[in-house]
Amino acid sequence: MRMIALFLCVVAIGCSKPTDSHSVPLQGQAGSTVETYDDIPWGGLKVQLSGSSLENANQIVVLLHGYGATEADLAPLADYIGGDSRAFVFPAAPIEIDDGGLAWATTEQELETAHARLAALVRFASKSYPDAEIAVGGFSQGATLSSLLLSDGKLPVRHLILYSPALAIDDSSIKAGRGIRVLLTHGKRDEVLPFKDSERLHRMLESKGITTNWHPFDGGHTITNELLDETRNQLSPASE
Repeated sequence: MRMIALFLCVVAIGCSKPTDSHSVPLQGQAGSTVETYDDIPWGGLKVQLSGSSLENANQIVVLLHGYGATEADLAPLADYIGGDSRAFVFPAAPIEIDDGGLAWATTEQELETAHARLAALVRFASKSYPDAEIAVGGFSQGATLSSLLLSDGKLPVRHLILYSPALAIDDSSIKAGRGIRVLLTHGKRDEVLPFKDSERLHRMLESKGITTNWHPFDGGHTITNELLDETRNQLSPASE
């Protein structure tokens, strides 16, 4: 598995307190050899919720923060993206780092564990709220982790939202023939994670016949309002 600057990701958008939240205690340890978290709500991750109630949602959007941030960092995006029947889930990464922020992984083993947790979170959401379509994504390291779901052919993920990921998956691992739709964005002047990583990922997705909304932009390591508009447009047809 290729990892380029995966653990040097920083966050370029602000934080604010979410309007609604729900916490699930963290369970398990980073780097654990446990291979499944399916018997634990939300894969054993602490989460914050906003938007529609999960019980009434037609769509559940899971967004993962970047390295050094927290689950509150992307919460403001819920208000911007909106949706009357769209619930947002913001998981907290399980690893505390020295500056007080959180990380999904600092080693390859931890990345594998984070992947298992995220896959379990998706299965929990699908089983608990079977009428809701599921979208998963994130920013920076959160996007990198989300991209690993491309290797899980049976996970019920309809949309994958990847804001400025590193390339951590190879062509042979991506499952073709799925109904998943990918929004992939990356700034051409990104000085944190290479723009060429997303260019390569885009080519891989095309070669597998995966529907991809590719949005390179003239900027750095960030999420712009235009990209949030694209996110809302991609998510809206199935839910509104």
